[in-house]
Amino acid sequence: LRESLAQAEAAVRCDPTDGQSWYVLGNAHVSLFFAGGQSPGSARRALAAYAQAERVDPAAAANPDLHLNRATLLQYLERFQAALEGLSRAAELAPGWDEPRKRHGNLLEFLSRLCGLLANRGKLRGKRRRGLAGPVPLPLLGPLGGAGGPRPSPISALRPGP
Repeated sequence: LRESLAQAEAAVRCDPTDGQSWYVLGNAHVSLFFAGGQSPGSARRALAAYAQAERVDPAAAANPDLHLNRATLLQYLERFQAALEGLSRAAELAPGWDEPRKRHGNLLEFLSRLCGLLANRGKLRGKRRRGLAGPVPLPLLGPLGGAGGPRPSPISALRPGP
């Protein structure tokens, strides 16, 4: 992945007005994001590369893959409105391609279920919900809750260190 990233960066340096090179650079950063621990820096660089591809090249702005890939990243970043807009744009640009429409529908369904669970407080009732809101019982902490292990502390009491 790092070699692909280096090649994409070299292509952008050779011709900063080539939207395809910026698109490939964005894809390299997305790949690094998913393979490398979901680093916020990789996500930020991917989004910037996609935006630059659109700015410098109208052909890149009309690439449905660019919009789909960016929307996928935005969905993982929980920027759902922008993800929905990207999926809609990809569907507009490629009317015969079912993938953007399918993902758009799946995301809307997910968001609808999420809103329902939030409204119903996860379908939990009184006693169960109150039990989850309290402190974690020591046996549930596993080895951390045993004798001599760490003890629960209020957030304000936490300090850097072991």
